Amino acid sequence: MSNIKLSIDRIVIEYRDVYWTFFNPFKQSICDYYGIKEYIGKMGFKYHLHIRECPDRYFHISYQPYHEPKSMKHTLRIETHPDHLEHFQPILDGLKVNASSIWFVRCDVAFDIPCPMNQVFTASRTGRRMNLYEGTRYYGKKSQRQQVGYCRVYDKCKEQKERKRKKVVGALTRVEIVYNPEEKIPIGSLVQFPPTFNNLYSCSILTDVTPLKPEKRAMVLAVQQGLMTLDDFMPYHRRAIQQRLLESQKTVDFDQIAQEQWEENVTVPCALLCGMVSRVKAG
Repeated sequence: MSNIKLSIDRIVIEYRDVYWTFFNPFKQSICDYYGIKEYIGKMGFKYHLHIRECPDRYFHISYQPYHEPKSMKHTLRIETHPDHLEHFQPILDGLKVNASSIWFVRCDVAFDIPCPMNQVFTASRTGRRMNLYEGTRYYGKKSQRQQVGYCRVYDKCKEQKERKRKKVVGALTRVEIVYNPEEKIPIGSLVQFPPTFNNLYSCSILTDVTPLKPEKRAMVLAVQQGLMTLDDFMPYHRRAIQQRLLESQKTVDFDQIAQEQWEENVTVPCALLCGMVSRVKAG
């Protein structure tokens, strides 16, 4: 479907070999400027700084993974929305010149589908169980929030109205999937590596469920209304429903959409982070 828009949310970037001699004054200047305090994490990274200038703008800095041995230099990570990068450009510039390299770690990839949520039928291809909570479909546990393939499907119009007091005309369903490649990607080359999600999830737009037998149709309607999940049915029912829907409905090709729209979404963030964008893969 050509009217589905891709966007990127919550991007995580890694800076390697950042020396203590830089980080200590850097950390203090940020605390002084933004009026914040560092805090010590119990797992993952040791030192944390969280900047939140307003409800919609944040910037998180983590330094020294617990697994790294004692050293004069450590890994530093940032997490923010790509739209916030330009606002924090002075911080990015300081990090860029004080790190040996910059790497993409993960991000949330969002597909905005201009259909009501009860017409968007999603299913895991890998057996990941779907959970329902306050109208949102979750594929994966809360503890898996940062892992590859974690997915949530929700009514974007409702979310905008409730959280940001914004009114969105029409219907809009967001399918949001975590892109966490097995190997970290040099940030300058990120444009060459669009995500692939078709192997993880299928997605159909329900325009006509009459091809399904009445029993299966009732099951689909129960899932779409949030009354049940596919995991509530026997495996042979799940397989029959997914196969029949894929044959008779419009499908969302996540991989094709990513191929077509990835470059336009990552070019500016990559340029802000490292000052370069490489579109040519090494031979």
